[in-house]
Amino acid sequence: MIGEKIRTIRKRKNLTIVEVSEKINVTPGYISQIERDLISPSLAVLRRLSDALDVSLSDLFNDETQDDVVTILEKGRTKVKFGNINVELEFITPILKNKSKSANLEAFLFKLPSKTWLSEQKILHEAKECIYVLKGKIECHICDKIYTISKGDSICVSENNEHLIFNCDNDETEALCIISPAIHL
Repeated sequence: MIGEKIRTIRKRKNLTIVEVSEKINVTPGYISQIERDLISPSLAVLRRLSDALDVSLSDLFNDETQDDVVTILEKGRTKVKFGNINVELEFITPILKNKSKSANLEAFLFKLPSKTWLSEQKILHEAKECIYVLKGKIECHICDKIYTISKGDSICVSENNEHLIFNCDNDETEALCIISPAIHL
């Protein structure tokens, strides 16, 4: 779990909960709840935590694997639920821990319930994003345009383009998302 990973990194760096909370401008109780996996922090808080702990955001989700070839079994995939995203992301690529390596991409699956937005806020990052629909249909709202893509279709969104994703279908939609370079969710 992410809370356990945060606690391990914090202790390894000899930081107290109070010190970390002061660095990221939250209460010590909030950090304690995160470390005990009682709450799911937002992506913004996770980014501040990674800065305070002096690790990449992806380090908060990493296993200790450092092999050049990694097999990820279906049952062993890392699943992440951010507070500001309405779905769980299921990573099909490893989340790199070794800082000497850079992730050229990260890929994850997500299932979006009927008539649901992926996020309440516009998504914006400095990476190219490709979404491939495995089941159902989604709308991608990019600038003033709406692009509808169905099963078997894909859409690529260039970096620094605000976008929203909506399941306009009456059934759950499943999609594969590939982001390059990795944004270290």
